[in-house]
Amino acid sequence: MITEKVISNAPYAASAVTVIAGFTVKDWGVIIGVILTFITVIVNWIYKHRQDQRETILFQQKLKHKKH
Repeated sequence: MITEKVISNAPYAASAVTVIAGFTVKDWGVIIGVILTFITVIVNWIYKHRQDQRETILFQQKLKHKKH
């Protein structure tokens, strides 16, 4: 049963290896650059979201303080 799974998935694995082996150094540079850019955007969005939450809380506290 396990060998059937391995045999049926072997062409997909071979295709993936062929595609990866065909990449040049420039291709890898572009792929890594895109991945790192995507990670940077996500990290910046997370930190900006947290900053907005903190500033909202501080603003609400200042409004409450002015009312009293």
